[in-house]
Order: sequence, then structure tokens, then C-alpha cells
Amino acid sequence: MPSPTMTTSFQHKLDTLPVELLYEIHFYALSETLPHTCKRLYNVFKFAPPSVQVEYILGRSLLNQNAGRKINIMTRILRYPLCQRDVVEALLRRPDCPSVDDMHPELPRRIFRALAHDPPSSRGWKGRHEPLPFLQYLFSHPRIASPDPDSHEGYPLTRAVYAGFIPLIQFLLDHGASPRWKNGLAVLLAIQRKDLSLVKMLVERDSGRKSGTKKRKLTDRLKVHSDMLKLAVKS
Repeated sequence: MPSPTMTTSFQHKLDTLPVELLYEIHFYALSETLPHTCKRLYNVFKFAPPSVQVEYILGRSLLNQNAGRKINIMTRILRYPLCQRDVVEALLRRPDCPSVDDMHPELPRRIFRALAHDPPSSRGWKGRHEPLPFLQYLFSHPRIASPDPDSHEGYPLTRAVYAGFIPLIQFLLDHGASPRWKNGLAVLLAIQRKDLSLVKMLVERDSGRKSGTKKRKLTDRLKVHSDMLKLAVKS
């Protein structure tokens, strides 16, 4: 086992290497811990160009795929916090980009985990607030199979309801997200928020179409159960 002195000396030597050489080391090592060796390395890799970041992420994804069960490559890539729109675009520009349209990718929890209970400003949540723009990009890209809106048992919709992010909720519902998961947890959260309009949005389908002069009635997304009614009375 190397002594603390040897480790410190190694870190110091890495810290003095040119950025381009550090990128090469990163590509070959594919180490999750290397960026945390020292502050400089962390900043070098965090603020690297998208082409560098996608090289590392793709390498890690393929490495994990070889070591475990087969998972959609886009699902693996999206799990990395570095993977934002510019990184996805860099991936799709690569001539050796693997196929990303054969399976519907899973939306990672990390995209929604940071959503706070309250909006970021007094004006409320807007369409410009993340992760909505990123999701719009993923769902509309012609080369990417539409992601699963019900990933992780409805986590995206549940988290959006928790935050009261109406534009995101509507987007997910429009793309097939269901409020039924976990005994209607998304609806229960809407009831706790005392937001009747949100409860109706989650439960009722609105076709937006008319048959003659009457609006066509669609079946509800789920049936209101006793737990929801009890919570509504308490709230």
C-alpha cells in the first residue's frame, strides 16, 4: 500500500501535467475517482469540452455494459450528471455513435431529484426552468427513442407534482405519464397541496377535441380511491 507521502507526490505530479494529457489519462483510466484526486483535476474534468465529456461517459457506459446486464446505452449515459444537452449533441455527432433509437431510455432520478417544493421565483415555475427544456429536447429528437415518462415507477411525475411544476406536469401527462403509480402518490401529493385544479389535471383527461358541439369525454387516468378522499377531508 503506498504511503501518504507517495500519494501526495503522485497527486502533485498529476496536477502539473498539461490538460490534453490529463484528458488522455482520463480516457484510458475511466476512473470515477480520478477527478476527485485534487481540486485542479476536478475542475479540469468538470469544465472539459462536451466532446471530452462524452468520450469519458461513453467509455464508462460501454465498460459497465460489458460488466453487467444489457441496458439501453442512452439510459446509461443519461445517468451521468455531466450529461446535459450539449453532451448528448456531441455524442450524436460522433461517427461511431451507438444506436440510440432501438429502445426507449429510462429517465434518471437525478434529473428530477433537485426539484424544490417551491418555485425558484415568485412568478412560479416557467417553461424555461430545467429540466423541462432538456426533456423537450430528448422527447423531440428524431434520433432518440422517446424516453419512458413513467421511469422508476412514476418518479418524474411524482416529483413534478411535489414541486408544483405545472408546465412539467402537463408535459409529462401529454407524453403518457400515469398518476397511478404507488397507489396514486402523485394525486395524494396534489391533495396535500390543496390544489384542486392540479388534482383534476392529474385525474381527468382532456382531449381538446369536440364531436359536433359537445366535447368528447375520455376515461379518467385513474379512479379516486378512499385514501384520497380521506386525505382530502383531513386537508
